[in-house]
Order: sequence, then structure tokens, then C-alpha cells
Amino acid sequence: MSDPILSSAQKPPLFSGDSGSFASSRVVNTVFDTILAAVHEGRLQPGERISDSVLAEQLGVSRTPVREALQRLREIGIVEASASRFTRIAVVTPQQTAHAMVVWIALYGAVVTETIPLATPEIVEAMRRDHGRFLAHLGALDAQKLAEANADFYSHLAHSSSNPTLQRAINSVVHQVRLGSQHLPEFIDIRAIAVAQELLIAATRDHDVAAARQSLRMLSLIQVPFFDEDDTEVADDNADEASHDHTDPTHR
Repeated sequence: MSDPILSSAQKPPLFSGDSGSFASSRVVNTVFDTILAAVHEGRLQPGERISDSVLAEQLGVSRTPVREALQRLREIGIVEASASRFTRIAVVTPQQTAHAMVVWIALYGAVVTETIPLATPEIVEAMRRDHGRFLAHLGALDAQKLAEANADFYSHLAHSSSNPTLQRAINSVVHQVRLGSQHLPEFIDIRAIAVAQELLIAATRDHDVAAARQSLRMLSLIQVPFFDEDDTEVADDNADEASHDHTDPTHR
């Protein structure tokens, strides 16, 4: 990993110190968010090796909050590690993406049940804006931009939930779905996602929970092609091999 995730001008001011439990917690959260954003924006690629010492130096913090942030990223499937071999950005296979989608759809069903009856015009308008962004990237099949717009679109109802346990559960799978979906646009029915978004906008506007659930059913019917096991293993080996081109990470 040769390029810094953040330039010095971008480093958040709280990185000037991380003493005390509250400050430390804030630093861990910010490191977590910073690495996650770098993954979703393509500055850290699937299979790319990462080093806690290099990240700590780039972000101006100690290694402790970086290690805690990386552990949290492992728990949501964004970082993977092999003892004494590597820590790297996860290579999310189509099968893993499909499995995560099953969980996400089930959880989002609970979200719409809670939030649709109370949805505000502001939420509907925000969803329309993100739907417009999604449509704008359809022609070029810009996978990263499509994944970003789609994640933002579905985040509005999730964020309006008053159930913190549900929000944590959604957060535990949504990032894996987003990362894995960046490699799927050429193989899945992207336009069905656009239609599902349109249905959810109308359902939210009308406070129609049944219609919202129907939009989720449309998502559940989208087929994600799986690679053969051999192909997956080859892809994983290639990612591991490619990661040797970056700075060797964690064990310094």
C-alpha cells in the first residue's frame, strides 16, 4: 500500500491525540470510517494488503485504535486476515454477496415495517435524489457509483429507525453487500434494482408497508451468478499474489 489513504490536509483534527477512553473511542470510530470510505471509494482495492503501522503513520494515531478499527472491519467482512501471512481488504465473492443480500433483505423488511408509516416528505425527497443518481450511472455501468447511490438510497429509511439493535444489524452486512456488488453489474439485472427503488419511493410516499415489502421481494428475485469453487479459489489466489506488490503489512 504505497499511496496514503488521507493526505495531511484531510486528516481530521481529533487525530492530534487519542488519550482517554472517550477520545480513544472517537479515534477508533474515525479510523474505521476513514478506512471504510477508502474501500468504498476504490482507494483501497479488494485483495490489497494493509498494515496497521502504515495506517497509523498516515493517519497520525497510535497503532492501538487502528488495530481496533481493523478488527471491527473484519467483523463486518470488509477486512480479512490470515495469521502470519496478511491482513487485506476482503475479496467478496458473488456467493458471499448473495448470502449477505439474503440477510440484508430480511433485516430491511423490519426497517420498512417500522419506518414507512412515519416516513417524512424529506426522506422521500432524499430517496428520489439518490434514485436519480443511480439512474444517471446506469448507462455507463459505473459499478462504484451505482453501489454508492444504491447504498445511499436505502440508508435513509434505515437511519430513520429508532431501533439501535436493528441499525447495528443492518450495518453488519450492508458494507459487504456494497463491496461485493461493485463486481456484479455486468452479471445481474441492474434495471430491476432501479424498478425496486421506484416502488419503494412510491410506497414510502404513500406509507404503504405492503408495497414496500413487494419492492424487497423484487430484490430477492435478482439472480447472482456463482463462480465454481475452483474459479473462486483462483480469484482468491490471484488477489493474494497481487497484494504482494504493496507494502507488506501488519507484522513489523
